[in-house]
Amino acid sequence: MSITKKELQFMITKTFIKNVEHESAIKHVTGKAIYTDDIPEPKNILHAAIGFSPISRGTIEKIDFADVFNSDGVIDIITESDIQGQNDVGPIFKGDKIFTSKKIEYYGQPIFAVIATSTNLARKAVLKVKLKIKKLKPILTIEDAIKKKSFVLKSKTIKKGKASIAIKNSDHYLKGKLECGGQDHFYLEGQIAITIPQEDKNFLIYSSTQHPSETQQIVAKVLDQKFNSINVKVRRIGGGFGGKETQSFLFAAISSIAAKKL
Repeated sequence: MSITKKELQFMITKTFIKNVEHESAIKHVTGKAIYTDDIPEPKNILHAAIGFSPISRGTIEKIDFADVFNSDGVIDIITESDIQGQNDVGPIFKGDKIFTSKKIEYYGQPIFAVIATSTNLARKAVLKVKLKIKKLKPILTIEDAIKKKSFVLKSKTIKKGKASIAIKNSDHYLKGKLECGGQDHFYLEGQIAITIPQEDKNFLIYSSTQHPSETQQIVAKVLDQKFNSINVKVRRIGGGFGGKETQSFLFAAISSIAAKKL
């Protein structure tokens, strides 16, 4: 079978060069696309606001929630003690705690969550907590962390052969230092999750996540339930770039802990 140049060009043009409309293009440009925050709120829905660590390193000695509980609209407070399963949302390497009750390892680490009748009331109540924290000197550079052997997690190494021998036997090698700054995701839709209790202690979660199946498994482990008792739905997300693949687990977990407790 032989194909002429003209026939080949025709096949390429018809097969590969084709404009395909995104399935939600019109909804996006007209504002009709439904995101998690656009879902009509169920009757009597509650809202959560997280209480974060105000320092980067220290030890929690006492937490006073009296003023928080007395705030308008507050229904309850969720802490580490309310977690029936694992206090961890790390998908591959464990050590990514939902809440801490003692050791503070970074600025903004979650300590508790306030459950209230509205988002604004929950956020106002969070600010009324009284934390007694023993401050420790923070480790702010990679060099200091290596020197003091202070690592976020245990090292994971994939190794083949001996680099020192390969370098020694090389005709040429480069030696130097490379530093690269950090980068944050900037998606227009923030992290969000809604958990709705279902029959037989099952839960339906609407989450702005890039990984619904992993969200299902993580939440099930946090609640100490079977995987099939958790159903995660996501129609679309307002940007992600990888930042909603694992970082969304925390919010799905907290809303689910509250839903199960209340």
